[in-house]
Amino acid sequence: MAKFITLIRWAVLSGPVVVQTVQRYGPMIKKLVDSNPDAISNLTGKLKSYQNAKAKKGLPGASDRLGVLRDQVAYLYASANSPEIAEQAVAWKSQLAKIEASLPLIEVMTPKEQRRKLKAINAKIDSISSDILAAVVEDDIQDAEVLDDDR
Repeated sequence: MAKFITLIRWAVLSGPVVVQTVQRYGPMIKKLVDSNPDAISNLTGKLKSYQNAKAKKGLPGASDRLGVLRDQVAYLYASANSPEIAEQAVAWKSQLAKIEASLPLIEVMTPKEQRRKLKAINAKIDSISSDILAAVVEDDIQDAEVLDDDR
């Protein structure tokens, strides 16, 4: 039960879309906690790594968050169960690349412009991250369920 509560805490910190996904799969997650606790620990670790990157401020924080999300999108693409998921992962990868390409420009701006631009970039990252993390939660739960069925 402690692993499930920990997952819920990290989901809440990750955003409302992730919470909705965890709620939708709640009964499966509870079952998986007993049968496949490593899968839940792995999922909690992914959410925790994003939150650790989000805790950093400024340009390094935005860069770290993009790195974590890029890794998650690569994982989603590699483990895609359908063409739609693969296409969505490619779209997210493109969006993340555009955001990442704008980061070096911030360094040459005035401090006031830097704060304004960084605020806009963080809003974009927040918007895309909730969808990516929700997809990661859903994919990990489905993968763990398949592994559990194979046992």
